[in-house]
Amino acid sequence: MKTFSYTVRNSRTVKAALGRNMADIPAQFPGLFSGADKICLVTGSDAPPSLRARALALFPEGKAPRFYFWLPPSEKAKTLEQAGQLASFLFDNGFSRNSLIIAAGGGAVTDLAGFAAAIYMRGINWVSVPTTFLAQIDAGLGGKTAVNLGGAKNIAGAFHQPALAVCDTAFLDSLPHAELRSGAGELAKYAMIGPAALRRAVVKHLPRAIAGDKTALTACVSACAAYKLSVIARDERDETGAREPLNFGHTAGHAFEALAGGRLPHGEAVARGMRAALIISRELRLLNAAAFKKLDALIDTLRLPPARTVRRDFNKFVLLVSKDKKARGADNRFILLEGAGRPVTAENIRTPLLKKAFEGALK
Repeated sequence: MKTFSYTVRNSRTVKAALGRNMADIPAQFPGLFSGADKICLVTGSDAPPSLRARALALFPEGKAPRFYFWLPPSEKAKTLEQAGQLASFLFDNGFSRNSLIIAAGGGAVTDLAGFAAAIYMRGINWVSVPTTFLAQIDAGLGGKTAVNLGGAKNIAGAFHQPALAVCDTAFLDSLPHAELRSGAGELAKYAMIGPAALRRAVVKHLPRAIAGDKTALTACVSACAAYKLSVIARDERDETGAREPLNFGHTAGHAFEALAGGRLPHGEAVARGMRAALIISRELRLLNAAAFKKLDALIDTLRLPPARTVRRDFNKFVLLVSKDKKARGADNRFILLEGAGRPVTAENIRTPLLKKAFEGALK
């Protein structure tokens, strides 16, 4: 087991544990768990028995009373109504500011449970336990918690760091190939925006990680999680610009998800969003033809299936990217690339270029 810690606002220390087949996390972090008067384990109602068994191995029952709350599957969990139901459950069962939430699941579970932890009694401790490849390298880390509104992703939310993030790659053993490919979309993002050492690690392990190789998956999780946590330590609340490149591919990606009615996996949506951003970068002459070809080939290695669920409604796409929370009052705002590891921001991309990127990303 590897442990990391980073300091955020108000000098608060956030801890992370990365490894495989870990057990009895409370014994490893007694300061967090010994003070909890009650614990609520939150996970998806569609969680397989293997996930629940692994979660119980990580967090065996102790002296504090244990409660369980089941969320609807996937993005259906990320609503204000569902956050209110979880908060009401905590209140009805006497949870206090000394209580603890453990969120075990994919990004939707950690987003919703973390948001509920942020608003309940103005903030209680929570533990993020991402159980999918995508969540372990990205969505389950960083303290961005949110729910969706009006078909748009993550509009109502809060920055609320978990007291502890636990990434156990044993959770990934039973994942189907489609989920590994979805997670690999975020993995390719790190290769494009990160430093050379991270890029080399991702490129080296990517094919075997998609195939489910345990060693490759663990190497990818360790490298990407460590990098993301180092970025968060410098820019917890996305105020200095250091964290903004982590949104590469997400402006168009979130729009594609909305156009698919939630039926396009997040990682695949981000991969297509990255392709849109690469096309814009090339057309604005930020990225030369050779660099574009090399980076676009990395997306090809993901072997994305046809995006049949995405409605080809360009006008709706333009509206969605304009409403994206990253737009900051502009017509639109994108993270683009001047080269591998060289992200830049651009605003007010013109409609003809947006259309070219929209069509190219969905081919």
